Amino acid sequence: GGVMNNVSSSMGGSASRAAVTATVGYMCIALLTWALSMTNAGWFGGVFARGASLLAPLSVILAIVGILAFVSERTLDAVVFLGGAGMFWGDHAYVAAAGGAIAAPAGYDGWIAFIWAVYFFYVWLGARRADPLRVLFLLALWLTLLGLALGHWATHALGMVGGYLGLVAAILAALISASA
Repeated sequence: GGVMNNVSSSMGGSASRAAVTATVGYMCIALLTWALSMTNAGWFGGVFARGASLLAPLSVILAIVGILAFVSERTLDAVVFLGGAGMFWGDHAYVAAAGGAIAAPAGYDGWIAFIWAVYFFYVWLGARRADPLRVLFLLALWLTLLGLALGHWATHALGMVGGYLGLVAAILAALISASA
């Protein structure tokens, strides 16, 4: 109680705390999604060290604001932030553990993208009563992941479509952040 009361009173109550978590959380998602989608859209040949270095700290921030959103009873934001943290952190941990030396089997990355597409598809279904911008963001996000999965399984062009959808999702996340 004491710590949360101090945070609550210094931030103007639970409504302000919820606005801060939404602002920070959706901007983290916007930045992470933009950084990764530039590569998927074909703008660059790979995720470079500086882009990859964003994954860990922003994912930790996403996990923290996910917990704060849950405490503030903003379940949709909590599910999006914790899912996003898991997706980005999981990807980062996988790549870091592999150290670039272990290549994933053919199609494996497609399955990982597909699993997250299914996750965010169900979040999108559950968010049908949310504000329209969040609904559009979740639609763009799960379609991004589906496009990336198809790009791994079928043709690189579908992965690039997923990359451009990711850029759209990043812009929508930034708009949600700005409007929170």
